[in-house]
Amino acid sequence: MWMALILLCSSPMAQSCVLITGDDLKPTKEECFEYSAKKAQLALTFPQVFQAKPFCQIIPNGTEI
Repeated sequence: MWMALILLCSSPMAQSCVLITGDDLKPTKEECFEYSAKKAQLALTFPQVFQAKPFCQIIPNGTEI
């Protein structure tokens, strides 16, 4: 399973950035990146957001190592 992450920054300074996560897990990496990119594009429509970078992180399910 994959978790969507978005790094949001309100200015060019790193201290202004926060990492937010999605509310649900996606089954594939492709779906996750599509969802994350769409949400990052939406975030950029707000004037408070200077930069939005989409990411995805694999979440192990405990049965595979």
